[in-house]
Amino acid sequence: MPITPFQAFRLDKTEYEILRVVENKIDEYLEKNYFPGMTVTVTLPAKQVTDRILHSIMQRYQESGWTIEKKGGGEMLTLDFIPNRPDLE
Repeated sequence: MPITPFQAFRLDKTEYEILRVVENKIDEYLEKNYFPGMTVTVTLPAKQVTDRILHSIMQRYQESGWTIEKKGGGEMLTLDFIPNRPDLE
């Protein structure tokens, strides 16, 4: 039986561990630097954060109430975290 797109995209154990570590670092950074209504720019190492992991990060934070804008490229990824509804905080 063919697999679904969801099944095909599942992160493997190593990717999931990297995702967990990166999410913890993002959360710590947001806790220290976010103020209601403010955009917070987070820089991540492109070497560790593959496209698959980046997709998961963006999807998970969007589900949590952030708009994520990817900027730049090269060795570092730059992401802007923008609250979806800053007026509700």
